[in-house]
Amino acid sequence: MNITERIVGEVTVLDLDGRLVFGEGDQAFKSRIDSLTRYGRKYIVLNMRNVSYLDSAGVGVLVWKFVTTRKQGGVIKLANLSPRSHNVMHIAKLLQVFETFDTEEAALESFDPELGETGAFRLPTRS
Repeated sequence: MNITERIVGEVTVLDLDGRLVFGEGDQAFKSRIDSLTRYGRKYIVLNMRNVSYLDSAGVGVLVWKFVTTRKQGGVIKLANLSPRSHNVMHIAKLLQVFETFDTEEAALESFDPELGETGAFRLPTRS
């Protein structure tokens, strides 16, 4: 798993490239998220366009980092899910948990930097 980091205002975009699976991408992903939150980068968009394979360990680490980031006042949003990754997330019923977007731009626009001095985010409304 190759992970490229970009900063867009208060949001960190991680471009994931490769397999997010047990023993390959899961530890690199976990370490990167831990590093970001340790240094106060809590608003994260995961660009999943180039994730070629997602297994249960990959889903598990996504959920784990989603929960720990949220406990620290942050948020992780997903962009550009491939049809296969979307299906995996649908089967696991995680599309109800994660905010997902068809494009990176839409994910970035969903953050509202005017809500707080550090780039707070707008919580999704659910009915």
